[in-house]
Amino acid sequence: MTRTEARRFSSSRRIATVVIALVAVTALAVTCAVMKPWTLIGHMTADSQQTTQSSAPRKVDVTTLRAQPVTKGVLNAETRLGATLTYDTASDFAEATGVITQLPVAGKQIGTGEQVYEMDGIPVVLFHGERPFWRTLDTGTTDGPDVAQLEQNLAELGYFWGAPDNHFDGYTKEAVRQWQRWSLGLDGDVANGVFQPSSVAVAPAAPIRIKTVVAKLGQTNVSPASYTGVTLHAQATITAGQAATFKAGDKAKVVLPDNTTLDTTLTAVDQGGQSSGASTGQSSGQSNGKDGQVTQPSVRIDFPDQTQVAEFGATAIQIIVPNADAATEETLIVPVTALIASAGDQYAVEVIRGESLERVPVEIGLVANAQVQVLKADGLKVGDRVVVS
Repeated sequence: MTRTEARRFSSSRRIATVVIALVAVTALAVTCAVMKPWTLIGHMTADSQQTTQSSAPRKVDVTTLRAQPVTKGVLNAETRLGATLTYDTASDFAEATGVITQLPVAGKQIGTGEQVYEMDGIPVVLFHGERPFWRTLDTGTTDGPDVAQLEQNLAELGYFWGAPDNHFDGYTKEAVRQWQRWSLGLDGDVANGVFQPSSVAVAPAAPIRIKTVVAKLGQTNVSPASYTGVTLHAQATITAGQAATFKAGDKAKVVLPDNTTLDTTLTAVDQGGQSSGASTGQSSGQSNGKDGQVTQPSVRIDFPDQTQVAEFGATAIQIIVPNADAATEETLIVPVTALIASAGDQYAVEVIRGESLERVPVEIGLVANAQVQVLKADGLKVGDRVVVS
């Protein structure tokens, strides 16, 4: 190739390179105009800032939120329990052996010697004792505790004047005869001084209160009614944690329906798991209750002076148990439903700031009565409105 030809070839290569470069620049410009990569970079930066600043205020429609104010004070150091004034568990009378001709009225109180129901046209009255009467009693009957139980009831009614014992003698027979005449309305040969178990309805103690009428007139071989004692006590279901904390003898208050407050103590704490017919003393562990069910933990308060509660009958009340670990210093207080749980036992609340919502981490203390102490919270102050669920 000559020198002239070489120069021409080199010039042609430079021209081709410039053309190719211009085409590449033009394509890049078109791509940038379409894709706008600077907006993508902007979005990535914003997303990164939002991720690293999750507690920053965010705009919401605050009018749709339920909120309550932050307060300051000593947290109400007590546990309030929904409770009831109630009677002991009901029991059924023994089955009537004859035709039921009259029934009791639910809610009626019946004392020793008073009619419970009527069978075959003859009153069946209330006697009390630890055991049912199971045999006919007359002179010549072998001695037994059922005789003493009969004489004790007759003595309370004014028919037996001696000291009750296990022996049925002529004095006992005469007492029974007088009782048959004047209490049951019997006369002639029917008032013969022979005691028949079917002539009485027996309860462990008297007086009693009719809870439910079970039978219908004309029925036989059925229990006429269920009954309870007449003594009211307070009963409340509690949590397992409260059952582990409370104990018999702890101070308590009872708020009655008329807002009267009685200072008292817890009579018993039941850990749960017992049969519903079991006693309500302290127990531990879980066991199957009645019909295979497990009962809930509960507390009970008895009232030695029944005049304090008798007028209210069975009704809803409140039991207040002071918190032994109560705080004495003022702190910020928020509703417990305002807490938002996060990892590591950490909590936060959401605070309404104008038209925005700000999440504020908090350190909590004592919890009582649906309120919680806030021991530490940067930026949270009295009057702030926190979102509640």
